[in-house]
Amino acid sequence: MSLDRADDPDARTYEYKDRTLLWRMVKYLLAYRTLFIAVVIFTALDITINVWTPFVLMHAIDTDFPTGNIQVILLTALLYITLQVFSWLTTYGQEYLMALMGQRAIYDIRQELYMHIQDMSEDFHDHSSSGRIISRLTNDVDRMSELLSGGLISTFAQIFIIFVIGIVIFTVDSRLALASLAVVPVLLFTTLYFRKLLREAYRSTRKTISSVTANYAESISGAKVTKSFARERISAEIFDELNRADYNANVDAGKAQATFFPSIRFISGLGIAIVLLVGGALYIQDPLTITLGTIVLFLQFNDRFFRPILIIANFYTAVQSAFAGGERIFTILDSRPTIMDRPDAAPLPDIEGSIEFKINEFRYGDGPVVLHDFYLKIPPGETIALVGDTGAGKTTVVSLLNRFYEVKDGSIKIDGIDIRSVTQKSLHAKVGLVLQDPFLFMGTVKENIRYGRPGASDDEIITAVEAIGARRIFESLEKGFDTEVGERGSRLSEGERQLVSFARALLSDPKILVLDEATSSVDVYTEHAIQKGMRALLAGRTSIVIAHRLSTIVKADRIVVIEKGSIVETGTHAELMSRRGKYHSLYELQIKPRAIRASVQK
Repeated sequence: MSLDRADDPDARTYEYKDRTLLWRMVKYLLAYRTLFIAVVIFTALDITINVWTPFVLMHAIDTDFPTGNIQVILLTALLYITLQVFSWLTTYGQEYLMALMGQRAIYDIRQELYMHIQDMSEDFHDHSSSGRIISRLTNDVDRMSELLSGGLISTFAQIFIIFVIGIVIFTVDSRLALASLAVVPVLLFTTLYFRKLLREAYRSTRKTISSVTANYAESISGAKVTKSFARERISAEIFDELNRADYNANVDAGKAQATFFPSIRFISGLGIAIVLLVGGALYIQDPLTITLGTIVLFLQFNDRFFRPILIIANFYTAVQSAFAGGERIFTILDSRPTIMDRPDAAPLPDIEGSIEFKINEFRYGDGPVVLHDFYLKIPPGETIALVGDTGAGKTTVVSLLNRFYEVKDGSIKIDGIDIRSVTQKSLHAKVGLVLQDPFLFMGTVKENIRYGRPGASDDEIITAVEAIGARRIFESLEKGFDTEVGERGSRLSEGERQLVSFARALLSDPKILVLDEATSSVDVYTEHAIQKGMRALLAGRTSIVIAHRLSTIVKADRIVVIEKGSIVETGTHAELMSRRGKYHSLYELQIKPRAIRASVQK
């Protein structure tokens, strides 16, 4: 496996050897051994029938016809029909079971890929386009489906047929056998020539359709922004460029395919012509050394010999397409989360909620230093507010607490336990997080609130909503708590979406609560309603509140001011205002404009 990557970081793909891809795909089929064995049995029976049938025709021509006995000919005809019936049954069983086994394998691949993406660390999602990931879950898996749902095993069966027929024809007549196989070297050379051409062509189509899907996803999500800036025409031009690249890639693949198939058919036709020429010459020269039945047998076998080659050639493009898709899928499956539980990681036990940050230095990848000399102790039950300019490092602090990113130079401890020594699942269960841009899933308001605790009762949901002072707001919706929120909560206002995320966090009953700009999207009335319930929400919990709207955190137990990645001030609102430092400047910048606006309105 080569580690050469594509230039596009979102479309980076390892280059795998064909045998590596093939074996990994086969392993998904081998997971269903009973079905696999049944398919092998049906395939073996089908091959046996296909090899035996031409001998029945040879016997009819060389033995039955000369006797002139119609009953003997009738029995041979009945035998031939019986073989055809059995061939139909074995082919049906083979095709059905292959399709069943292939679809089960595809189901497993989709599940594994989905779960793997869920387990990937935050930096993976930071650097990966959602559209490209969706493309791999859909388009690339579909390409593999064509191969696994019958094509892979069928291809192996056709290869086996070729070898069996090759052995059989040499036992009948080596002269005609050599004549039949005369075009095989040409077939091999042609196939090898087109192999690389088709792989590159289909690899290109997988990348271009990924770009198209990514642009689709981005355009749909940003439709309002596009309209507000009148960017429809420019967006259409960008999409046209991506769409045309996909069109050109598929046309190139079509050209290669259109050249490959006729070439294989032409070479196969040459094989039949050679058998006719050599067989006819031998029969005319000495009829005693070869019979008409033998010539017909070889014509039948020649058809059966080259038909698998045509099937393989026809399926070869699907194989190359599936391999190109498989490369992209296995690239994700082979990538490892940057943050993983240690082998000896234990669940985080019940906690009181003390937090201790000792961060000497932190940066994202090879980027600039984001936090340095950041030392902070938070006792259980205290409400801490983090304030500072945009980019000061506030969100990074809570991201590190949730272990979305890893502290390498320093540590974060909860109740004296290093968070790197516990399982991530247990850590996230103890830390509730409300984001600035809340994400809601398709479903009702009630279902979204219940997301953190699937087993919560309706009464518990009502209690959580009342605690944040939002019951009246939700009950005033069209269908109350059963109102559908739409995709990403599009049917709710920003404030209503934020309230849902508040209730969801509260219902999960975390010991530590993080509010990251959680009131930035809430109007004044809604903010007032939240403030009434915030005391109940924060009571008994260790809370970290990030807010640009400083009026929301004046009652925090302690305010921590961050500037350029380190703490420059700490204290209560009154203490910090009296010092007339960084916090005083930030507060004055917000409060004075509001006071001026209020006086103007009066």
